[in-house]
Amino acid sequence: MKWRVATLVWFFLLGQAFLGQSSGAGSPKQISTAARRVDLVEFADFQCPFCATQASDLRKLQAEYSEVLTVTFRNFPLSIHKQSRAAHVAALAAGKQGKFWAMHDLIYSHPGQLSTEDFDHYALEVGLDEDEFRESLADPTYLGVIERDIAEGKALGVVATPTFFVNGHKLVGRQSYGRLKQIIEAELNGQPWQPTGPISVDLRGAPSRGTESAPVIIVEFSDFQCPFCAGAVIPLRRLLAANEGTLRLVFKNFPLEAHADSHLAHMAALAAGEQGKFWEMHDLIFAPQHAIKRSDLMGFAAHLQLDMGKFRHDIESPRLAARIENDRSEGERLGIVATPSFVVKGEIVTGFSAEQIRAKIYGQETRAQQSTADLPMGLPELPLSSGPMDAPLKIRWYVDLTSPLTVKSAVALQQFVSAHQGNVLVEFKNFPLQNHAKAMLVHEFALAAAAQGKFWAVESLLLADPKSKDREELRNVASQAELDQEKLWVEVDGHKYAPIISRDLIEAQSLGILGTPTFVVGDKKLDGVNGLSAIP
Repeated sequence: MKWRVATLVWFFLLGQAFLGQSSGAGSPKQISTAARRVDLVEFADFQCPFCATQASDLRKLQAEYSEVLTVTFRNFPLSIHKQSRAAHVAALAAGKQGKFWAMHDLIYSHPGQLSTEDFDHYALEVGLDEDEFRESLADPTYLGVIERDIAEGKALGVVATPTFFVNGHKLVGRQSYGRLKQIIEAELNGQPWQPTGPISVDLRGAPSRGTESAPVIIVEFSDFQCPFCAGAVIPLRRLLAANEGTLRLVFKNFPLEAHADSHLAHMAALAAGEQGKFWEMHDLIFAPQHAIKRSDLMGFAAHLQLDMGKFRHDIESPRLAARIENDRSEGERLGIVATPSFVVKGEIVTGFSAEQIRAKIYGQETRAQQSTADLPMGLPELPLSSGPMDAPLKIRWYVDLTSPLTVKSAVALQQFVSAHQGNVLVEFKNFPLQNHAKAMLVHEFALAAAAQGKFWAVESLLLADPKSKDREELRNVASQAELDQEKLWVEVDGHKYAPIISRDLIEAQSLGILGTPTFVVGDKKLDGVNGLSAIP
């Protein structure tokens, strides 16, 4: 019994000292016991890029609300991030010397630098006893703390990072500083911040397509630099055409902080809207998307024959900037964390799925009764598989063609196929990562190549030098593969195959896939480069 009590006390002390409970720097002033407090628990992964960008906002809030805010860090290293667990151990080991947050901040401020040598350098920088730190890194106790946190997170339904619990209320995904501040203020004032009924959106002054009096309204929160938003443009247009007179699309500005060129593009669209050309500018921006610098936007305005003097004035207008900020604040208040997100009949749909949106429009019970002639066109069939169609073993391969890990998984896949000669069908599945700037362009390029029967040839050329590629580099790849470039670029710029990518991403989400590479064999999801080693 004494041993059990001692063990519980040890884990409690670990939780307090190492898991980051904090109310800010310095000694907090005494607070009335009647005053409200906010407990924010974050389940995070030290290799997660979204957690890294979130970290500075949380530290700022810790300082700003030092007397009423407690931030608790929970370890939730994802299986797809192979270096993450070691980073969590390093932070906990630093916590033993009272430097958890210092190590936390250094790890997040140096993304991708997670080797043993990096941890030694961080330890020296924060002033740790190096011998004690190295000894702590080998202490299995910390692995037990991490496993306990993972088990707790899974029991609470955590599947992605970052995930927060604010006074017990779940909040998923990267949040802006402004949104977290709103939530903290709402909690301190005893006000609700989560929608409790059907969601209502302010449509006043927002650009829209379709009949003004249409009975069904789709509100899209979009980012002009988001490749997934670009991929939704044509399918949405088809959906509107198929439901003419009964459907209206309303656009709301939601530029993400990670997209440096997005805000100016939104200003340009609104400035064009001042001259009645919002949707024309919208379509021009999304068509090439990679070309949305100021000079490009000015070129679009000239192409639309806008009054250039007025356009230059309006693109700097504080009034239009306020409209963008109001849209973004409204989206954050509603719980929008990613783009594109849609509000249909009072419910949020995250990510574009024509199937989900149609289900909301028609109602799940009546959707199946709709004539297929009334629905948008089906997706084009492309040759994206390799191997005999009747093979007993079918492998779905979810990858990002710009990731170096895809190369390693391709080698492992080829070895597996060779060892099971004639018995494996491989199906390529698109999973371009949002933090890879050109990934969507590369995947659309590869699919356009597939339409010319050259997918696997282009896949090999892309993986020979796996990285984000610009259009000039892709033109060189197309030349090597002897593709019809005129046809290819018309399809890429028209986002003809973007819906296929959206379909694959939605399918991946339903399977619980969080990163790449991932293999799916039957009902088994096998993460990582060596995932296939689990199959005999």
